[in-house]
Amino acid sequence: MGGKANKRDVTGLLLLDKPAGATSNGVLQKVRHLYGAKKAGHTGSLDPSATGMLPICFGEATKLCGYLLDSSKTYQVDGVLGVTTDTEDADGAVTATSEIPPLDRSQLEEIVRRFQGSQMQRPPVYSALKRNGVRVHKLARKGIEVELEPRPITVHEISLDSFNAVTFSLTMKVSKGTYVRSIVRDIGESVGCGAHVARLRRTAVTPFESQQLVTFDTLEAASNLDDYLLQADVAVADYKALSIADDTAQRFCHGAKPMLGGDELAAVEGVDEQALLRIYDQRERFLGLGNLCEGRLHTVRLIAG
Repeated sequence: MGGKANKRDVTGLLLLDKPAGATSNGVLQKVRHLYGAKKAGHTGSLDPSATGMLPICFGEATKLCGYLLDSSKTYQVDGVLGVTTDTEDADGAVTATSEIPPLDRSQLEEIVRRFQGSQMQRPPVYSALKRNGVRVHKLARKGIEVELEPRPITVHEISLDSFNAVTFSLTMKVSKGTYVRSIVRDIGESVGCGAHVARLRRTAVTPFESQQLVTFDTLEAASNLDDYLLQADVAVADYKALSIADDTAQRFCHGAKPMLGGDELAAVEGVDEQALLRIYDQRERFLGLGNLCEGRLHTVRLIAG
């Protein structure tokens, strides 16, 4: 289905269960080939060794990728105390080993709780961040030292699931731009012995908190790949929906900033101006995203078809 000569228009969203050992872009290209899709993009990279939810957008749904990039993510992670690596995970070279000080679960829980909330985080040097247009992990592999400025992040929730004196497991929900590897690193530094990530899995990307993930094995055995696609509008399901009349819809789709009627205004009463709205026509077709300004509906993002 995925030959170069027969690329097809596909629109929708796939919640792929990314396997370990593959880059996010490599996975994207493989899925795109399976679907024979003209256009596809993913919504936030996972480390090659990490597994879990990688939303992949096809066709018109790629216009919504940016909104998922801004979403909160939930992870399950296993850390190892007493061993530090240059990449802050098990793929890296060991840079230091330290004796683990006496520590019980309640003490580690107290340390973990300190990481909940807004904070400044020092990103890992082995990351996709750029310095003067070059990925810093490429500079690090050449032995070039890079000093990265701390960045603001938010850890919405974090809990210690298990601890056995050396290894520990955490579940956390974090803001965009958060490096879980660096949280584990900083927990190890707080304990006084260092730490690195042994296993990392992303279990959710808001608003996909409970949807089932699709594996490569499932896709390769499928008789109809499109059965596993979600509608494009699920990517912005957290935004309020607004159904508009056909004449309003026509003007909205041409960027004409139509004035909303009484019923339409009543449906969005109390909604802040500039807040994004999911816009639908009378046949419940998703038209795109808009916002209000003085009773007029402004086009923010159109979704064709």
